Amino acid sequence: MSIRGRVWLAGLGALAVAATSLGCHVAPIRGDGVGNATLATTSGPSVTPVASASIPTAGVGNDDPNSGPGHAPAASSSTYAGPPQVAATVRSAAVAAVAPGGATVPGGVTVPGGGPLSGGWTSGVAAGTLAEANQWAAFRGRPVDVIVTFADRSSWETITHPWLGSDPEKFAGFAGTWVISQPFFPDSGGDIGACASGAYNSHWQEFGRWLIGQGRANSIVRLAWEFNGDWFPWSASNKPGSWVGCFQQVVGAIRQTDAQARIDWTLNSHTDGAFDFYPGDAYVDVIGIDTFDMWPASTDENSWNTQCDEAEGLCSVIKFARAHGKKFSVPEWGLVGTHDTGAGRAGQSGGDNPFYIRKMHDTFVANADVVSYEAYFSNSDPGNVHSSLTGPVEEPSSAQAYASLW
Repeated sequence: MSIRGRVWLAGLGALAVAATSLGCHVAPIRGDGVGNATLATTSGPSVTPVASASIPTAGVGNDDPNSGPGHAPAASSSTYAGPPQVAATVRSAAVAAVAPGGATVPGGVTVPGGGPLSGGWTSGVAAGTLAEANQWAAFRGRPVDVIVTFADRSSWETITHPWLGSDPEKFAGFAGTWVISQPFFPDSGGDIGACASGAYNSHWQEFGRWLIGQGRANSIVRLAWEFNGDWFPWSASNKPGSWVGCFQQVVGAIRQTDAQARIDWTLNSHTDGAFDFYPGDAYVDVIGIDTFDMWPASTDENSWNTQCDEAEGLCSVIKFARAHGKKFSVPEWGLVGTHDTGAGRAGQSGGDNPFYIRKMHDTFVANADVVSYEAYFSNSDPGNVHSSLTGPVEEPSSAQAYASLW
């Protein structure tokens, strides 16, 4: 398998993780957010976009090899982002919470509450607390349908019994859909080969039972996300011959106790080799991609089309999902600041780029029939991607574009 070579500039540190409060967590930046540049060598044929969008927006890349903009720390957690104020210049209407009641997302699956946008897809945000989700809802003037979260990876206990649902502030009463990002095994120890032999199946059966017990049987499980990168222990490059078998074993074990769990196979944009590790249609419900506005930034139609059509670009993932009769997701997408990021220092980030926001929106509209969900990653932590659109507003023009479109 050929995983795109990434050249990390000097100063690449180990996983930068800040951990403070219970339950929720902020993940460290990816390979270039801390000043570690990613020089991606393109390979593979260009693929024609499934549908061309009429308005601007872009998104690609990721900023740190050690964990992406939305990645939970190895053994602990901290809240996602700033104070609960909403920028009055962007959107003043306060939306207290997602309205209760059932809703059907594209594909006919009933979720506990929330619902798709009028354009036809389910939309949300990466969040660690209900207050953060409500802040996002107030900012854009409509409910949050889905929250993307990250399990604490420190032990099997924290993986099989995640912090979600522990109290109302941790989404116990959240009316929308849970998306839980899960590793193959704890950071404290595990092996992809052992996983492929079924050694961890009892743990994943317990996780399925936990989902049932929470009343969240049809939650989305984002298993071993960004596996085609080299920054996580579950990287396919560690044991390429066993990776697919491991994925299949975990999915089979979860479904033994929770047949309704939806499995999201999420790759990292612009890192080669992802499709070599597709586990098969029987093991995947949603095909996802994490993509950010960098390496390269999308500032016009040409740069958007170039990055979107790369072998592991957004347009290529949409085409792949359609070919396999699957929905697609974008669990993490967002801007990348020009300061305090490696991509910014290298001139490879879009910064405050409303074009990117509009282009992403257009892509969702053009492909609404196969969008499962999308979630913006809004983060202002030092050394992270600086994508925050509210609390604080780091990219004001883009914040206005998002609020007007969503």
